Formats: sequence, C-alpha cells, structure tokens
Amino acid sequence: MSYILIVDDSELIVSMLDMVCSQAGFATRTCTEFSAVKSTIDGTKPHAILSDLNMPDMPHDADPVKSLRELGVEAPIILVSGISQDEIDAKASELGANGAVSKDAGMMGMAAILPDLLNSF
Repeated sequence: MSYILIVDDSELIVSMLDMVCSQAGFATRTCTEFSAVKSTIDGTKPHAILSDLNMPDMPHDADPVKSLRELGVEAPIILVSGISQDEIDAKASELGANGAVSKDAGMMGMAAILPDLLNSF
C-alpha cells in the first residue's frame, strides 16, 4: 500500500497534514526528526513526501530535496513551510521539489491544495 511520508518537527503540523492526507484517502507515516526518515521508510516506497523546509537535524540545511535524495528516496517531494505560498513555490522550484504548500494557509488552505497535488503523482 502506498503512503504519504510526513516529515516535520512540529507535532501540530504533522497532525494537521496527517488529517488532510487521511481525509484525501492516503495512509501516512510520520517523522518529527529527519534522522528517523530512513528507518521509517524501511525499504518501502512512499507515494510522496511532505517535508518541512527547515528541520533541525537535516544534513543539508534548508534543502530537504538533496537530503532525502541522499537517502535514496525517489518519491515526489512537496515542501511545507511557514513562509508565503509565493516564497515556498519559488524555493520548491529552486530545489527541484515537485510542489509546495505554505503552513500559513492553515488546515483549510492545505486541505484545498494537497489532495489534488498528491493525486497528480
């Protein structure tokens, strides 16, 4: 079964993203520490990854795409951050992510954006 991997150091954001993904029909796995990603994936292939832009223990500061690719992760990556949607879109393009969503959109905003984005992969 395919799942969405959620990587964010905020338990509140993880809960919100988990709820949005679940309501869109996706199973989830979560990590609140970047160092737990490899063991959480454990040989499985996520459908997509929702990753915070800034994780305290991320090997490449503010570059989750590079950090995840070094772990051998090939799933589409959607960046999540508390910056504006325009800023996170630009950062996603710069880093080679497959999409982005601003935490500033709140749960309703994320619920309006994420299902279609996740279903596009």
